Amino acid sequence: MDLEVATLTAKNGDSAGLIKAMNDGGTAALLSAPGCRSVKVLPGVENPGNILFLVEWDSVEAHAAAKSSPGFQQFIATASPFFGEGTGSMQHFRLD
Repeated sequence: MDLEVATLTAKNGDSAGLIKAMNDGGTAALLSAPGCRSVKVLPGVENPGNILFLVEWDSVEAHAAAKSSPGFQQFIATASPFFGEGTGSMQHFRLD
């Protein structure tokens, strides 16, 4: 398995809105995507406008393939209005 680790900056610093959108359906939609095993959304402490987003995937390839799935598309539709522009970072790490 591979772990997606992303730091996301919320639009206008509204991390509460981003977390709410993710928890009110965004993460459930993502969990329905093929290859998605678990999702965690954690608020920033030192930088409260940021969130840590952790997603366990079967593989990096499963993550790439899931992007066209209805669940992934629903996640993007739900959460993306709260994403800051041009901010954040994402990497994958091997869990096995």
